[in-house]
Amino acid sequence: MSDAANKLARSRLAIVEQIHRRERRHDPQGEGAAPLSGEAPPREQPPPPPGSGWLDRVQYAVRMWWRYHPAQMAVEVATPVLQSYARRHPVQLLGISAGVGAALVFLKPWRLISLTTVLVAIVKSSQLSSVVLSALSAADFERDPERPE
Repeated sequence: MSDAANKLARSRLAIVEQIHRRERRHDPQGEGAAPLSGEAPPREQPPPPPGSGWLDRVQYAVRMWWRYHPAQMAVEVATPVLQSYARRHPVQLLGISAGVGAALVFLKPWRLISLTTVLVAIVKSSQLSSVVLSALSAADFERDPERPE
């Protein structure tokens, strides 16, 4: 075989391995499954450390907050169900989402709760302090001499 054919075969194998890794990571029963090519089973990786800008630090804090939020588990459970439903019935899913969007615009549920009520609920939330602390610790993360590599 020529060099181009070898390179094509290697890239195809790399793509197939990447797909298998992704499927194992998202497979709920794949936690105990043996890895394909002798590699360690995938484990949950923390988000990458923030960059130097304040926006990066805020995004990092929000990612850390979402990682431990109770609704995150509901989203992770609902995602595969919705994906399989979307594969089987894409037009119905589009119709349902258009109907829900139209109902939201027609009913205007945001008028039921005032903005000050939402802000007071956010400030009183016990998770707000963890988001602020996460943002502050992210600011010092790059300067920390004992940070993990």
